[in-house]
This record gives sequence, structure tokens and C-alpha cells, in this order.
Amino acid sequence: MTVLSLLLRGGILMYVLGIISIAAIAIIIEKYMHFRKARKANVLLMDMIKDCSSKSEAQKMLEEMDDTAPLSSLLNQLLQIESNDLDLINQSMEAAAAVELSKLERGLTWLSTFSAIGPLIGFLGTVIGMVRVFMNIESHSGGGVDISLLAGGIWEAMLTTIGGLVVGIITIIFYNDLVQKLEVLVQEMQDAGNQMIARFKGKDEA
Repeated sequence: MTVLSLLLRGGILMYVLGIISIAAIAIIIEKYMHFRKARKANVLLMDMIKDCSSKSEAQKMLEEMDDTAPLSSLLNQLLQIESNDLDLINQSMEAAAAVELSKLERGLTWLSTFSAIGPLIGFLGTVIGMVRVFMNIESHSGGGVDISLLAGGIWEAMLTTIGGLVVGIITIIFYNDLVQKLEVLVQEMQDAGNQMIARFKGKDEA
């Protein structure tokens, strides 16, 4: 018996778990690529800003940048603030960071959902399978029950629980790793924003 044929004996909910698995894998790959691309773009942007000698030069460069680097919109908003009020500057940076964070974390909520409903779907499949087993026992109560048929029905019912747990465990592992990478990326953006504030604050535009 192959692994595929074994999984298919788990019932229709195994197909549901299969669809969830494919969707989760697609999201995981996309988010890893997205975070990697965003981080490389941020590093490149910071290297370019280091060559700017004035606030106006940095603003001009940021306005010409596309949105590949999440850091660009954050720094652009900070440099447009004329006030020297640190509270206002920090609030503006937090607001800009929140906007970029919402863009970066798109899709992660689906991973969290998949990690939660995967085991539940598996458990539901097992319960449905066990109900069928007991219905078969009831229908054969007069002529005795084939223990091999009973055992086969039980282990087939348990397949969905195994599948659901596997989906849930793997998904939550990658979800937590992606959340950690996202937190590091946002922290780096905030640190870059603080560096720009310290560098250009109070300087006259060229």
C-alpha cells in the first residue's frame, strides 16, 4: 500500500487537508521570498542614503524609489516632517511602520488559521469515521462483528487525525519563524528611521 493510497482512505476530509497543505506551502514560499526581497531592498536603500549629503538630496532619492523597499515610505514620511518635536516624529514613525507592517504580514493570518483548523478537521474526520464504525457494529449486532473489519475502520478513521496534526504542526512552525523574521525586519526599519532622524534632524535643506 502506497502512502498516497493510504491517505486517500482517510476520506473526503483528507482532500480538504491536502488543499490546505498546498495553500500553506504556497503562502510560506511567497512570504519567505517577500521578506528576503524586502530586506535586501532595505539594505540597498540604506547604502544609497549614506551617500546623500543633505536632507533634500535624501528626499529626492526616496521620491524616485519604487515601493520595493518597505523602508522607503517610512523614511520619506519622516524626512517630510518639519517639526523638531520628538514625540510627533516618533508617532509618525510608528504610524508609518504600522502601515508597512500590515503590508508585510498579509497572508500570515491564513497560516495561523490553517495551523488551528488543520487538527480540528482531522479530529472531525476521525469522529465521522468512528460513527460509521459504530453504525456497522450496530448493523451486524445480530450475526457477530468481524474484528478485522472493525479494526480496519478504526485505523482508517484515525488517518485524518494524523493528517490534521501533521498539517497543524508544520504550519505553526513556519508561521512562528515567519513572525520572528517579520519582527526583526520591522525592528531594523525602526532603527534605520532613528538613524535618519539623528542624521538629518535640524539640518538645512540644500
